[in-house]
Amino acid sequence: MKIWSLLSLVDIPYVMRPRVIDRAIEGIGLRKQSFLQGAMVLGAAGLATKGMAMMIQVVVARELGAQGFGLFQTINPLFYLLLTISTLALPPALSKVLAENIAIGNLAKARRAWRLSNGTVLVISAAVCLFALAFAPEIAAKWLDARATLPFIGALFRIPVVCLSSVMTGYYMGIQNQTPPAVAWIVETAVRTMTTIPLVIAFSPHGIQYGALAVMIGAGLGEAAGYLFMLSRYLARDRKAMEHAVQAASSSTQANASVQGTARDLVQIALPNTITNITGIVAFAAEPVIMYLAFAKIGIPKSQATALYGAFGMAMELLFLPTVLSSALSSVVIPAVSEAAALRNGALVTRRLNQVIQATMFLALPATVFFTLSGHDLATSLYNVKLAGDILAYVAPTCAFLYVLDPLSAVLQGLNKAAISTLISLVTSAIRIGCIYYFVGIEREGIYGVATAVAIAGIVSTVISVYFVRKYVHLWVNFLNVGKMLIAAALASVPIRETQVALHSLSPSLQVAVSGIVGLFTYLVAAIYLRVVRVEQLERIPVFGTVLVSVLAKMPFVSSHNTAR
Repeated sequence: MKIWSLLSLVDIPYVMRPRVIDRAIEGIGLRKQSFLQGAMVLGAAGLATKGMAMMIQVVVARELGAQGFGLFQTINPLFYLLLTISTLALPPALSKVLAENIAIGNLAKARRAWRLSNGTVLVISAAVCLFALAFAPEIAAKWLDARATLPFIGALFRIPVVCLSSVMTGYYMGIQNQTPPAVAWIVETAVRTMTTIPLVIAFSPHGIQYGALAVMIGAGLGEAAGYLFMLSRYLARDRKAMEHAVQAASSSTQANASVQGTARDLVQIALPNTITNITGIVAFAAEPVIMYLAFAKIGIPKSQATALYGAFGMAMELLFLPTVLSSALSSVVIPAVSEAAALRNGALVTRRLNQVIQATMFLALPATVFFTLSGHDLATSLYNVKLAGDILAYVAPTCAFLYVLDPLSAVLQGLNKAAISTLISLVTSAIRIGCIYYFVGIEREGIYGVATAVAIAGIVSTVISVYFVRKYVHLWVNFLNVGKMLIAAALASVPIRETQVALHSLSPSLQVAVSGIVGLFTYLVAAIYLRVVRVEQLERIPVFGTVLVSVLAKMPFVSSHNTAR
């Protein structure tokens, strides 16, 4: 079975609904997208926003320097903790509850969940924001750099907007229409880029705390723009359509839509996810502390350890760049699996799981080859830090494990097994922190010890996730297809290496660009020839699909090969 063919599936509902409810659901006007179509829309938006975000990073690095980044590092853990408390993980819970209840025709309960989630995050986020503002000076004095007080206050005003925007995104994910969030994502990043860059340039001469505040202001303006786009779309089109659909469905069935029952369904999903998120944030905050202790144990001063950890962060930023695509898969797999489970369609749940594994492998294998061979040039061209490239090439072979972890966790959430994801997160966070201290402080591997700890924790987490997923879903992997992807990736490595040799006298950025384009083109052609993907299926890729197909269609052996099928 071909990876892209897996993404065009026919839902077989085992729970039959009255035709009037089917017409009501169709009447919502939400234009539900297919599983892959939604993932590709979000993935394309992610790539576009990632490119714009890198522009901001370059300007911030030049204007604020390492100390400016240090302020963000001290603010981020606390900001994300407050954000997690404010949202209570309701956005993914809402998407799951909406998908389940729309699938079985309980539109009243779906509407109730939507309203309850909005009201809850609005009240909690406002309370958290006011509480943090009242104690901001004390918090800054005890936990932050004194210069971080202003940007921290600026970050607090973002919390209500981010929470409401997240719930709105959860709504569209639940009805499986990923286009509005994707467009809002692009609008948000575009506004953030256009406002942050001039604000940073204008504010930074007054001090790095004002430059950091400018970044927070630009981020808040971008998030507000993205939310207003989705809100206007909802008010103009989807609100009335939802109301009409609920009225049409209620004439056929009187589904229970009590506040208590809806709240219980949301909490069952949101509570474990909240614990998981808080665990991750605590581990995120604890990791540099343990790292500093381990480096101190082997005699490396804090300033040098900070520089090493900075190179590690650069490598991780590049390593996880393709996860904008696997994260897109994760976002759509929760409501897709929830819908299939609500319809008691076990075969469809299995298909959703297997197709996301196949799609992730399709991304991970070429990424592994590219980062292993071109990681040094990539890091040098972007950051001018050779160590970052060394670390990137060192960790690159574990890409497949690291990338597939998010979709596996999403499947567990879609099956209402979020508590298991929490347990896995707790275990692997402990393993990661313990390994950092062991490999850095005892084995004296330096910053490579941190990289080793990340790789080990990622592999262990993936293996445990696979074990638990297999307990609830029949996990079937098309190893023949994976083998073909391995062959295609191996073939792509040849022109990547040869291009690097031929262009060794040119700039690293040019080497990376040419070798990346040649390698990707070779990988796609090999995948087509091995019948992993067809040319016409690539046309579904947003933005780039049409251009890619027009180039490939001019290749006689590719065209004839697909025609022969």
